Amino acid sequence: MRWLVLMLWLLGLVAAPALAHELRPAYLELHEDKVGEFRVLWKTPMRGDLRLALSPMFSGKTQALSPVTARQVGGAALQSWRLRAIEPLRGQVLHIAGLEATMTDALVRAEFADGTNWTKRLTPQEPAVTIPLRQTGLAVAGEYTVLGIEHILRGIDHLLFVLALLLITHGGWKLVKTVTAFTVAHSITLALAALGVVHVPQAPVEAVIALSIVFVATEILHAQQGRQGITVRMPRLVAFTLGLLHGFRVAGALA
Repeated sequence: MRWLVLMLWLLGLVAAPALAHELRPAYLELHEDKVGEFRVLWKTPMRGDLRLALSPMFSGKTQALSPVTARQVGGAALQSWRLRAIEPLRGQVLHIAGLEATMTDALVRAEFADGTNWTKRLTPQEPAVTIPLRQTGLAVAGEYTVLGIEHILRGIDHLLFVLALLLITHGGWKLVKTVTAFTVAHSITLALAALGVVHVPQAPVEAVIALSIVFVATEILHAQQGRQGITVRMPRLVAFTLGLLHGFRVAGALA
């Protein structure tokens, strides 16, 4: 048990900041001002001074109505232009060229003049999609549900923290309530940050998340030595408090 806790401590201190999930998708937004004419926003992540070599391509005929304007915002390149869909976009195949050679997803959102919209996440395994005639709200919810599940499974920072909670609560109903408190807090912060109500710089958040794992691992060691810290006495309070911080990690990247 002690070796497991020490490994958790080291991973939290060293590996969590490096291996924490990366949520910086490319983003394509199409807004139809009038039938067949779209404002296009294309956002791609950057590595240093270089942007990922990704380009949206349509199977049907389109015509550029304006030059492409480009600027850099934070760690992303923004390009915008106007285009005319000579053939209706609905029914065309949208392909993010170059996506299959990356580890980046691409989120696509189209708003049509008739008030309907379409959202889809493309991946390196699925870099192309046929734009449907209509999309239900259930389909949109399904896209984000899958994204949320993958975020949990790939987020080593969350998994390490939940592992620490498992060790300190010894499982059972107490663990369920503690993890629920963490999830609720995580969701609250994610919603507030994604809606722009609060904003916290990413670098300090990542550092605090790593320290939160180290803190809980240290609490486990103290408990084994007969010294019960606040995490043992009030695990739900600690889980809720630190869950607020963990929510900022995803919210910052998503924003």
